[in-house]
Amino acid sequence: MEDRIKDMMDEPIMRLKEANCRNCYKCIRACPVKAIRMVGDRAEIVEDRCIYCGKCYMVCPQDARDLAGDLDKVRKMVRSGEKVCFSVSSTLTGFFPQANLRRLAVPLKKLGAFRIEDTSEGAGRMIQEYSEQMFEKKMKNAISSYCPSTNFLIQKYFPTLTQWMIPVGTPLEVHAKMMRSAYGEEIRVVGIGPCIAYQKLARLSEGGRLIDAYLTFEELESWLNEEGLQITEEEDEDTLFCSNYHWKYADEPYGVIEALPEQIKYQYRTWELNGETKAINMFQESGVDMDNYFMTVTACSNSCLGGPMFRLYHRDNFRSKDLWLKNIPSDVSLKKRNPSEDAEISIYKKYEPMPFPQNQPGEEDLEYFLSLIGREKAEDQLDCGACGYMSCREKAVAVYQGMADPFMCIPTSRDRAEAQSNLLFDNAPNGVIVMDREFRILEANAAAQNILGYDQEELKGTFASEYLNEEFLNHAQYKEADVIRETVECEKINKIISITFFKIKRHDISMAILYDRTDRARRIREVEKFQEETISVTQEVIEKQMRIAQEIASLLGETTAESKLAFNRLRNLLMIRGEKDE
Repeated sequence: MEDRIKDMMDEPIMRLKEANCRNCYKCIRACPVKAIRMVGDRAEIVEDRCIYCGKCYMVCPQDARDLAGDLDKVRKMVRSGEKVCFSVSSTLTGFFPQANLRRLAVPLKKLGAFRIEDTSEGAGRMIQEYSEQMFEKKMKNAISSYCPSTNFLIQKYFPTLTQWMIPVGTPLEVHAKMMRSAYGEEIRVVGIGPCIAYQKLARLSEGGRLIDAYLTFEELESWLNEEGLQITEEEDEDTLFCSNYHWKYADEPYGVIEALPEQIKYQYRTWELNGETKAINMFQESGVDMDNYFMTVTACSNSCLGGPMFRLYHRDNFRSKDLWLKNIPSDVSLKKRNPSEDAEISIYKKYEPMPFPQNQPGEEDLEYFLSLIGREKAEDQLDCGACGYMSCREKAVAVYQGMADPFMCIPTSRDRAEAQSNLLFDNAPNGVIVMDREFRILEANAAAQNILGYDQEELKGTFASEYLNEEFLNHAQYKEADVIRETVECEKINKIISITFFKIKRHDISMAILYDRTDRARRIREVEKFQEETISVTQEVIEKQMRIAQEIASLLGETTAESKLAFNRLRNLLMIRGEKDE
């Protein structure tokens, strides 16, 4: 049993499909912690390093993303008749403009849901615990544990700061405990929201026994569509909103601080950060030197209203937030409270460090790995970031740690490709010239220079019509065919040249491949001349022989028909052979 739970905990929730990956490195550039490793020609998420922010999932242009969702698992739960309680993020309205909790409850209950509640109930209990912790000044500094992705970031990359993480579960974890206390331990708890990190947390929290599954808004939409259900204006009256709508503001930037009582929030200097990069920079700069700070940190810009599903579907915008803000006070219901709100539970959770091996190279090793990527000299270190790493030195460290391929450098690959292309161009056995749209020569390889009789500097900037057949060039300029092949006489250079001409429209240039056929043409002409002379001599001989034969025949009284026929056959045979040689 323990081995099965461990396998579930270690199982990645995000993958990048091998078949779709095109080595664009966009996922590496987007990943704030560089938790993606290049294996051969594809990207692979390294589970130990991942903070499940979903950046790679959102930016992949080749649709290589693969999220190990829980939809099939949830379907089985409701179809088997289990008591499934859904804890729904208050940001629901931002993703589904027509929805609120009661409207969503209608199709969910048709699918078999037992209860539908707002995750904000858990946020409210969490904020109450924050207030007590801050009032008693139990911690030198206090960092919110509201966002699961931020929690993973601190535990994995800044483990010394776990001492200041407020020891309280995330809103979904707290709400799951509240519902289990109110409705029985046998219930199934399923979270719904815009987050990806919660999918991982569901597998980890209390060994996967607290939160049974988590559906993203994307999966929820897919499920409803598959079942032919819609969210309409019909509301389920038995579904209750949370009693204090202020708790919902915890899902927006600065919302947790705003929800704290006035006399509490000024016990510390407050600081709100949303976005992984800002959080990482702050943690790197401050470290253990912080004093008397309360920080609310969320991995997503615009907090939960900018979660992965919002960004993936371009709904992290003014309209989505406006709908959410307008909906918050309109769903207040103080007449009834969910039984879960009054549940007596412990929401304590200690955050343990989750460090992973990060071997750092010495200076000698670093120089070696810089040489592997062709950047050992300071002037060669472009620090362009195209590979996903902000500097060549950072990239060399990643190569040392086995996270990057030495050759995943776009400028180096381009330089190598250009060098190989130039080598092929310069040493091609046929002549090659590159021209602009007006047939002005831009480049000419050695073979072309030899054919045209001029060197590179003399040819550059001159018009190809000064050397090649002008009539052919004019014809090629306006012809729609992609490739034109023709052998033409170029009187200006006294040569006969076979030309393969084609346009490269994308770059507005054209190319001509030249093959000098002058010597061959001259040899053919010499053979033709020899054949013509041979035929002429043969004709004369035949005519003379005919005259002699006629004279002899007249003396002997025999016909000359057979002799004439034989000589004509000989002449015709010579002429046919001549035509074949042509």
